[in-house]
Amino acid sequence: MPIDSLNHINIRTDVMEETKDFYVDVVGLEVGARPPFDVPGYWLYAGDNAVIHLVETEASEDDRRKWDKAADNDVFETGMDDHVAFSVEESSGAVQFMKDNGIAYWDRLLTDRGLYQIFVRDPNGIVVELNDYSPELDKINPMTVQGQNRAVK
Repeated sequence: MPIDSLNHINIRTDVMEETKDFYVDVVGLEVGARPPFDVPGYWLYAGDNAVIHLVETEASEDDRRKWDKAADNDVFETGMDDHVAFSVEESSGAVQFMKDNGIAYWDRLLTDRGLYQIFVRDPNGIVVELNDYSPELDKINPMTVQGQNRAVK
């Protein structure tokens, strides 16, 4: 059975509205149709695809990771085993939104791949990676630039 693609991710959260707002305002997804399940939640869409399912839960202190809003030094890990990545366009708008709203993030430009990456934590502590393969170079100022002429800002 070959896998064709990733269908969606499910996030259980006890901060439902904050999580929904993050994925709508920062990532650019849209709230869409969801079956009438017994548990409250949202389905968040990229175009016609419901790529994130949010499910409300009551988390105990033992269950929930202890992430307050991400501190500047807390975003530098790229989430090697606990992240979700999206391909995006016009990422400079997302970066400006994060700056305007005091949302901590980390970004880098990989010149060899023509790839601009932004890393940010959602309200549940999940690292969200935003990959822009055609960044507007005149509108970004990445913290790190890596490539053949490996330069670090």
